[in-house]
Amino acid sequence: MTPEGLLASAGINIGLAMAILSLFSILKKQPFTAVIYYARRLSHHQPIAYDPISFNRLFVPSFSWIPRALAVSEDEILRNSGLDALIIIRLFKLGIKFFLVCTLVGLLLLLPINFSIETSVPNSRSLNSFTISNIKAGSDRLWVHFTCL
Repeated sequence: MTPEGLLASAGINIGLAMAILSLFSILKKQPFTAVIYYARRLSHHQPIAYDPISFNRLFVPSFSWIPRALAVSEDEILRNSGLDALIIIRLFKLGIKFFLVCTLVGLLLLLPINFSIETSVPNSRSLNSFTISNIKAGSDRLWVHFTCL
């Protein structure tokens, strides 16, 4: 893979993520989506306040919900959304923590082991110099990969 290909892939993924976040932000403010986003409140007959119809409510995404979502406690999630939502949130948190540890191991331990000057082609624009394919068969460095599994 070339660095340009990696950047193109990252750009596409970031663009799609921003589009989906914007769509969520717009749809969350619409009254017809209340049954999706506020089902528990509606089942307890709690009122849901909406801004009056305006251009901002209909078409302008607002990301002000992100800091509030990061600061909410597990008790609030349990009280407002139920046990299923709390379990999903905890599963997501576990996945993020696990991926963070795997990323650190990969970047700090495996990447330097995979990169070797002897096998890399000078002036190569490929990211293959950072893969396990640079390690020769029977090398002691393969034990590090085995241990990290």
